[in-house]
Amino acid sequence: MTKLASRFGHALSGELGPDFSTHQVSNDVVFRHLDPSLLDDCFSWAGLNEILSRGSAVPADFFLCAQGKRLPEHQYTTSLDGHRVFDLPQVFGLMRAGATLIIDSLDRIHPGVRAATDDVMRITGETAACNLFVTFDDAQAFDSHFDEVDTFVVQLLGTKHWKVHGPSEEFPLPEYGNSDPVNCPDTVLFEKTLVPGDVIHVPRGWWHTVRGGGETSLHLTFTFTRRTGYDWLRWAARQALGRVEIRESLDRTASPETHQAQLERIIEAFLAEAKNLRLNDFFAAERHASGGRNLASLPWDVSKTRPCGEDVVELVPVLPPPVRVEGDHVIVTAADQDFALPAGHHPTIEALVRARRLTVAQLAAQAGAPVTSVSALMAALLRCGLVTVSGADTARRDSERDR
Repeated sequence: MTKLASRFGHALSGELGPDFSTHQVSNDVVFRHLDPSLLDDCFSWAGLNEILSRGSAVPADFFLCAQGKRLPEHQYTTSLDGHRVFDLPQVFGLMRAGATLIIDSLDRIHPGVRAATDDVMRITGETAACNLFVTFDDAQAFDSHFDEVDTFVVQLLGTKHWKVHGPSEEFPLPEYGNSDPVNCPDTVLFEKTLVPGDVIHVPRGWWHTVRGGGETSLHLTFTFTRRTGYDWLRWAARQALGRVEIRESLDRTASPETHQAQLERIIEAFLAEAKNLRLNDFFAAERHASGGRNLASLPWDVSKTRPCGEDVVELVPVLPPPVRVEGDHVIVTAADQDFALPAGHHPTIEALVRARRLTVAQLAAQAGAPVTSVSALMAALLRCGLVTVSGADTARRDSERDR
């Protein structure tokens, strides 16, 4: 795991400890408490007010829910110059009447939430996203329900009352599972009114009933999607495409005997391919496909100027990309692409993957390379989308914030 990006990520990782990933994830409700001041970088009323004031949360998804149902968009948006924008008086009126405001994929539009979400990906090794819930008084957005993903729920401000009932079936998926509220178990395994700094892990498929704690509530739900046997089967089917039996057209008009013979050929061909595959092959393929967010680094993206020693470079892939040496080249793989660089840059690449974010001068010192050489390499990696660059003033601000 590369170094974490946020104070929240550092604190969460330390509080979870090694037992979480080996025994508790997806299996138990886990409760932790963090220093609420560590959440200041994640989100606040100021961040929400800025989003609302600009009239749109795109590319995140903004909606309101009440009494277990999503409200029609026309009730809280209006048309302006051909675009749908928030009708704030309507939004606030619906919230006063008990609606909950939700922003899905908040990590797409807010830097602090993005950094925290990327850290959840680093901690879990899985794809993650973050949703915001804003509730007043004792409002309830949804009936008792379960999620098809694992979650970390982080209480930022105010209180929220949680009941976790456990699962009614094992490991439901979006493609499989009965989410009718009548299936919610009566037994309550965990019940608590969360206060700022509280964090709970709710496993996939575990029913929960959530209601406002009687005052204002702002909480984040970090979702992370663990891979399943279904994911492996889809990947294995792609690996079997080299078999002509898998690619052969199905014969609709053939006799039942011919249908059965073709089916047996398909199954035999798939099994012959699948039995040679390992789960580690699947995980390695996912790691090769893993990339990062599409981020801008102006002016360096366009300018011919190379980053200087005090400028900050940051690795774009969220998870550590595979690095290998082949002959005269060091190969970095990200988003299913191989980037070949002169082998002499291997120490610099390894230091960058290990540290994730540092100045050009710090990277040169760790790699034992000249600053000019590292600067040229970072300019090349920037063009490939493997790093971002920010000015020295950013490093100073981050250093002051972390004190």
